[in-house]
Amino acid sequence: MKSWLEEINHATTEAELVATTRDLCSLFSPRELAPFPEDCRVIRIDGSSDIPRWREKLARNLAAAREKAENAAKLDDLVSCFEQASQRLGTLREPVKAAREDEVVPA
Repeated sequence: MKSWLEEINHATTEAELVATTRDLCSLFSPRELAPFPEDCRVIRIDGSSDIPRWREKLARNLAAAREKAENAAKLDDLVSCFEQASQRLGTLREPVKAAREDEVVPA
């Protein structure tokens, strides 16, 4: 998972981060995701807003899924990557937020 974390950290745009996260999800088979509740087994990333939503959903269900999993460490890795992607998303959005705060509002 180290290489995926590096890919996430090197994303320079939200679109690149979405693509990297989507690619990561494609590596998990239905069998590996089976310990999660049914609504967590098909992870679909259409846009950047899906990253924190899936991070929350997977993290909330991780403990129960770990108990059923053949390879709990792989589920941990998936959630860790979503956590890292959420953090990176926040970092990518910071310059936009800072620029808005620096704008001068005409009187």
